[in-house]
Amino acid sequence: MSEGFHPKMRMSFPSALALGVAGNNEVFELDLTESLTVQEIIKRLNQAACNGLQFLFAKEVIVRRKRAVLFASVYEMALPENTVKQTEQKIQEFLSQTSFTVVKHNGISVDARSVVEELAIIDDQTLRMKLTVTRGADAGFREVLEVLRLKDQLFRTIFPVRTHVLLCEEQNGNL
Repeated sequence: MSEGFHPKMRMSFPSALALGVAGNNEVFELDLTESLTVQEIIKRLNQAACNGLQFLFAKEVIVRRKRAVLFASVYEMALPENTVKQTEQKIQEFLSQTSFTVVKHNGISVDARSVVEELAIIDDQTLRMKLTVTRGADAGFREVLEVLRLKDQLFRTIFPVRTHVLLCEEQNGNL
């Protein structure tokens, strides 16, 4: 627990999800006051979890190391059938660019192309994007949907799911 007037569990999330975005395989770090096996941690977390939340994997990390840092996120979202062909064309146009400036909701201009590592339609109707994280203002999945002219459909017919997070240590091969 943290110290002070209002103690809280010592836990951190490398990247909290945006409101309205579902997540699979999310990551969080938790400081423990006692030594437990990985199996015991998973068991206790699942016993305390609300319905629909399941802990599948845990890993012991070195005490006093820096917290995990997000390197990339993978998002998938089902597209309305009437938008697939148009979206495929927009993806090709977008990927052929070396940069593509968009203005975020807060008025900051960002290069949406610089963060897109993967952008494709898979399984005939699922948009998949892998976005890397850089320092400073980043484009996110909303800005990529804007480029693809799909932002107006967001949360009406398109519901994003972050299917995977890649941490900096994973990217460097230090699992």
